[in-house]
Amino acid sequence: MIVSIIQPCFVPWLGYFEQMALADVFIYLDDVQYTKKDWRNNNQLKSPYGAKPIHVPVSNASTGILINEALISYNEKWEEVILNKLREWYKKAPFFSQVVALVESVIHRKYQKLVDLNYGLNAAICQYVEIDTPTLRASDIPKRTVDKNARILELCQHCPGIKVLYDGKSAQRFLDVELFKKNGIEVVFQDYVHVPYRQLWGDFLPYMSVLDLLMNHGPKSLGMIVNDCSVARLSSALGRR
Repeated sequence: MIVSIIQPCFVPWLGYFEQMALADVFIYLDDVQYTKKDWRNNNQLKSPYGAKPIHVPVSNASTGILINEALISYNEKWEEVILNKLREWYKKAPFFSQVVALVESVIHRKYQKLVDLNYGLNAAICQYVEIDTPTLRASDIPKRTVDKNARILELCQHCPGIKVLYDGKSAQRFLDVELFKKNGIEVVFQDYVHVPYRQLWGDFLPYMSVLDLLMNHGPKSLGMIVNDCSVARLSSALGRR
């Protein structure tokens, strides 16, 4: 079995959903330090003027909080700002109506916590493209250590039968691969191949929010999210266990 463990993000990029799709269990790492001006509450969409940001304001970002403690600010009408950008930039996209309705149904629920908004959006997107991987939250799993590597190992071991940790490429900077190997878990770092797909507004721009792909390719987007080379690497890792 494969586990992926990632911090909750706002309408993430394609590689995030590939990890969700290929894992047998997906764990939201929601009990670590919140970082400002990051993907927790920001992302980007393609516009006629290139990549442009979308943003959810957080009211308590400067207080040294954990991710699952970040509160959404409703001092501005950010929901309408985002929806208006979607309407302006994607009104000619083939699946515009479906995807706007999906986003609108979630962001108008007036969540208090940023993580709950992100969970709601991710769940709706997964249902739309037929990703059915079970999800857990790290904050619901007993914490017996403050060491980063030991905690990730602890999260892996919480799920019976885990043999592979499929982690993001940036985790290479800190993950102790030998520690996991000694505990019977092989680490595979994602090396995502961003395949170009049909977009509006000129030449292909990679690393947009998944919403850009959904607008252009709809419910069949999963075939463009998951890469064959990732499947092969994970299958090989499982075979070595």
